[in-house]
Amino acid sequence: MKAQQDRLLPPDITFASMTQRISDLVLKERAPFGWWVGVIICALLSLMFVVALSVLFTVGVGIFGITIPVAWGMPILNTIWWIGIAHAGTLISAVLLITRQPWRAGINRFAEAMAMFAIVCAGIYPIMHLGRPQFFYYLLPYPNTMGLWPQWRSPLVWDFFAIFTYLVFTASFLYMSLLPDLATLRDRARGWKAKAYGALAVGWRGSAAHWERYEKANMVMAALATPIVVTVTGIISLDLAVSIVPGFHFTIFPPYFVAGALFSGFSTVALLAVVLRSLFNLKDLVTRVHLDYLGRMMLLFSLIVAYAYSQEIFTAFYTGEDYYRTVYFDRWTGPYAPIWWSMITCNVVLTQLLWFKGVRRSPIAILCLAITSNLGMWLERFQIVFTSTHADYMPSNWGTIWPTGWDWAAYLGSLGLFGLLLLIFVKLTPLISLHDMRGLIARRQGKEQARQEKSS
Repeated sequence: MKAQQDRLLPPDITFASMTQRISDLVLKERAPFGWWVGVIICALLSLMFVVALSVLFTVGVGIFGITIPVAWGMPILNTIWWIGIAHAGTLISAVLLITRQPWRAGINRFAEAMAMFAIVCAGIYPIMHLGRPQFFYYLLPYPNTMGLWPQWRSPLVWDFFAIFTYLVFTASFLYMSLLPDLATLRDRARGWKAKAYGALAVGWRGSAAHWERYEKANMVMAALATPIVVTVTGIISLDLAVSIVPGFHFTIFPPYFVAGALFSGFSTVALLAVVLRSLFNLKDLVTRVHLDYLGRMMLLFSLIVAYAYSQEIFTAFYTGEDYYRTVYFDRWTGPYAPIWWSMITCNVVLTQLLWFKGVRRSPIAILCLAITSNLGMWLERFQIVFTSTHADYMPSNWGTIWPTGWDWAAYLGSLGLFGLLLLIFVKLTPLISLHDMRGLIARRQGKEQARQEKSS
């Protein structure tokens, strides 16, 4: 078994056996017990999310830990965090597709789904943060018959266009990749399931013309993915960087946020890979090789994030401004100091274990490091949003602000919503991309045939 997990594919797998195995997870096999446990827990957390939203829309944003000068609290923090998680799924599907990386095949489907549902969670938070969420349509460029128009200098307007653009792109990319697999399910299903998958497959026949157009469309969308990812995260970072608040006003924020987003995103993909391969017994298809590559990506972006931390500190002290220096002395020794040091431990210190191959190929080790990395990136957003503003230019405004119970209820509820959507998705569609795995099998068979011809 261990030898099989050291390969991208088991040696005895064929087109027929692979198609049968993955499609049966959707059409024939009952969901495992762990799936039901996860659905129940996530459904309860989602219900808590609904309750928190109901109280928020009834009472107002005062239920959150938002008090001047900390005007941006958990809603903005979680918006940035969820957007970061969404990005790695797109890059796995796009950049790895362009570079023809074979290890992409086993993990790209749930990575794309992760990106889709994470951006949905991210899009809810800016609306939650509005004082009057019922007027969220003021952010839209609707006809100006009422003499109103979005305030283009407001970061909320930037957030709307960035998140909406990424949502549309991610949904299109995910549906595009699902088309051949939906046709496979249509051909293997019976009754109403065949009709449902047939409607979603929109007449896919697998002809040469269909495949030609599919490959071209896929490559075009993959080429668009990278600038969209960078643009969306860059816009979110400008919400902070365009201000003159010490701790926010750094030109390094756009690339810094992109690297942090990819770090947390790849960490979440690694977490999902470990959980789903164990839940659906796919250890021979999502192998230790996949975990190894994901660990390498986590290490790469961890080092970039560590470099960004050092440059942020250098810039603050190089400017010679006492206010910028005070922000960092406060982060290191003030009331939020445990947040900063925990962030460094999770994002910089613990990830150095990924230099070791045994750690990268250990599911338990990767799972633990993925959890701590996501925690560290959440703490990073916390220290940026809270510690940069809790002690401003007027000492009379200084205060230590902490999230309230409703902040935590909304955050945990969004985690439940994300988990619930993902668990439902992997039970209704193939967890692993069938057509990408077929391409991997065909590549292996071609190499074996070429090797035999060369030896003969």
